[in-house]
Amino acid sequence: MVMHHIRRFFANQKKKIADRRKEKEQLESFRETEEMRKAEEIKREADRLAQLKQYKTAIEEYNKALELYPFKGSEENLFKNAAEFLFKCNYNIAACHSYLDDFDHAISFFDKSLQVQLAEDENKVRAFMGKGSVYYRKKMFVDGRYRAGAYRIAMDSDYEVSDNKVEEYKKEDHKKNFIKMAHDCFTNAAELDRNHVEAWYNKGHMEFLMGKIKDAVQSFDNVININKNFDNKEGISLFDEIKVEKGIQVKASEIMERMESSEPSYKTKTGHLVRTRAEMMVANFLFDNNLLFQYNSIATWADKDDFRASFYVPKLDLYIDHHPYDYLKEYQKVMKAKIKEYDKHKKRHVYLTSEDEKNIEESLRLKMKPYIIL
Repeated sequence: MVMHHIRRFFANQKKKIADRRKEKEQLESFRETEEMRKAEEIKREADRLAQLKQYKTAIEEYNKALELYPFKGSEENLFKNAAEFLFKCNYNIAACHSYLDDFDHAISFFDKSLQVQLAEDENKVRAFMGKGSVYYRKKMFVDGRYRAGAYRIAMDSDYEVSDNKVEEYKKEDHKKNFIKMAHDCFTNAAELDRNHVEAWYNKGHMEFLMGKIKDAVQSFDNVININKNFDNKEGISLFDEIKVEKGIQVKASEIMERMESSEPSYKTKTGHLVRTRAEMMVANFLFDNNLLFQYNSIATWADKDDFRASFYVPKLDLYIDHHPYDYLKEYQKVMKAKIKEYDKHKKRHVYLTSEDEKNIEESLRLKMKPYIIL
């Protein structure tokens, strides 16, 4: 009797093994079906169109590929090849929507790609990074910024958003907090890949914007520990400060080159485009106090060619400059030379430093007090 049960047990085990082998063979051959080949062919065409920046047509083709794809089971039962196909299609659709500034659909399809159960961690990191970038870019529109530097996914895109859309984003941001949403995405990416330097950098950037300086310092520490030469793409002063504290040289010439080569991207209340968030705050402060200004204009009275002030207020005959890297010795030389030029020609001037960035409006009121009470 016992031997009978043992034989029966082993027979059942043998059958299960045979069934698993058969199932595996069926799944492997599944890829060779006509529907699968057609779906992959359509996806390749969609990839080509996306590379040509024909995003709308590419989205249509990706959707065709997904519709034709023969697997109709639940995602929990996806085998690896199917999971990879579904992830790539949904991720690429999300990216295309992002380039078209259709941020809501982009986020929706990034979520779909993240719902693919067997997606590799590497792919999930990409999706979290993309989704976080979209939330950050939405916040940039709310703040009046037209570009998002490090937060482009792959290709450049000229985008323009209507005033109505910006107002809609403002209301949504008030409810959801786009920076926090972006931070959550970058945090997830960093947790999945502890060595993903850009995830840590973006996470630190969001923490810096939220005022969580201690957390930002920790994130930037991780960036520098992974790659001490990582490019400070967003020009975050705290990041450079940490590098200096760690004895890593930060050349003022490189900072100046980065500042000069960066295109104005923050839109002010007057419609001006300025280079930094701090400059945007200065411009808006002047506007709110009915002070017309000229931005980045050449001072013809200066001895040096192409001598420019960040702002010139004709009503007060006052020049205003922003020096975000005053803590760097090499940059201090540039800063002192500029101040000396103003003094030499007896020009009214005030300047803001990295310390003033904590409360720019209050700093401006105090420093402009000798010339006007605001």
